[in-house]
Amino acid sequence: MSKKITKIAVPILGALLLASCSGGSVQGTAQPTGGLPNSASASSDALPPGVPRVPKPLDTARFQQDPCSILTAAQLQPFKLTGPGLPRKDPFPYCQWPDMTNQAKMSLSVSIATDRDGLAGLYQRQKNFKVFEPLTIEDYPGVIVATALDQRPQGVCDVEFAVTDKLSISVRTNLSTPDRATNPCGPTKAAAAEVLKTLKATN
Repeated sequence: MSKKITKIAVPILGALLLASCSGGSVQGTAQPTGGLPNSASASSDALPPGVPRVPKPLDTARFQQDPCSILTAAQLQPFKLTGPGLPRKDPFPYCQWPDMTNQAKMSLSVSIATDRDGLAGLYQRQKNFKVFEPLTIEDYPGVIVATALDQRPQGVCDVEFAVTDKLSISVRTNLSTPDRATNPCGPTKAAAAEVLKTLKATN
């Protein structure tokens, strides 16, 4: 009886091992869980209708550790921002360069929006926004967005652009002496373009 059981058990064990090996080769490299928005691998095969894709995913991991390094002193000079940035990481990594009373007379902030689903989340909620104006910056899709109130007449503008299909970056400028005849989103878009230049150079 024992010999008969052995003859049956060995093929079953061999089949299980074969299935285990073949399953690993078919599935390929395992994807990490819970960390996709932190890297350039964050992409989705199925985006909601109308949501534009990025031309090439850009990795932001290094800047999530040091968000103020996403813009250099030379890149900040055209905005007359000379002071050090103030880094924050809660609820997401961001850096603020405030200079409302000195030469710049503006505040600039850059946020790596790890708390939402990239531009897809904005597009799905676009009817809830007061302002929702798609645009392209350095070939990457973005949106001028405002929630409950359009603050552009007060010198405030928010631009959010995608760096992967699952991760976006938000850039905000707040001008202390806004010129009502000038669209305050000009500096915001210019700063967003500089952020993208940094990311392209490091990817």
